[in-house]
Amino acid sequence: MDENSSDRLRRGEYGWFDAGRRARIGLPEAIYAASKSDAALVEMIEFALDGSGPVLVTRLDPTRFELIAGHAPWLSFPAIEEGSDYVTLVARPLAMNTTKRVGILAGGSSDRVMALEARAVLTALGVDSHLILDCGVSAIERTMVALDETRDVEVFIVLAGFEGALATVVASMVSVPVIGVPTSIGYGVARGGETAMASMLASCAQGLMVMGIDNGFGAACAALRILGIR
Repeated sequence: MDENSSDRLRRGEYGWFDAGRRARIGLPEAIYAASKSDAALVEMIEFALDGSGPVLVTRLDPTRFELIAGHAPWLSFPAIEEGSDYVTLVARPLAMNTTKRVGILAGGSSDRVMALEARAVLTALGVDSHLILDCGVSAIERTMVALDETRDVEVFIVLAGFEGALATVVASMVSVPVIGVPTSIGYGVARGGETAMASMLASCAQGLMVMGIDNGFGAACAALRILGIR
């Protein structure tokens, strides 16, 4: 490591925090809250807040919110709602710094948490988004309405469970990049998102990009790279 590495890597009792990631790749390190102990989570948050720029905490169990509420003026996406499995938190979001927008289309309202995870990441980096829930292909007229309402976006993030067809439909209708996110919503042969992922990967819509199951965070990061946001 070079002589400045200690300024970029913060090492604590529970792990490392990559404070130089945003300077290096344009995206800050996100703190993955799931499976971390309370002490480890607080340590990573303190490391993040010791630097500058946006702070992201992903996959936070809402019951743990009070543990960290005093550490920063958190902005929560979504607001902590009864029944939410997890939330994504943002501190120090950047001001909107581009006119480019990302469209986030979710097949059903059950995809809301993953869609809001994507929106939180975009908001943290100063990028506006247009989110439309429940526009899946089981009533394709609403899909067409959603596409009409998002004609001005530069990239689409499309989330869908069950058979995952929404991503193919969108990618067949628009000329801008489309990032598909298969979700674990569904039952029976939906297999926790595996069917939706296989469907998106096997899509005949040219150039459709596909993330892992429920990975709204990764989809937003991919959209930011496409837009060239640093």
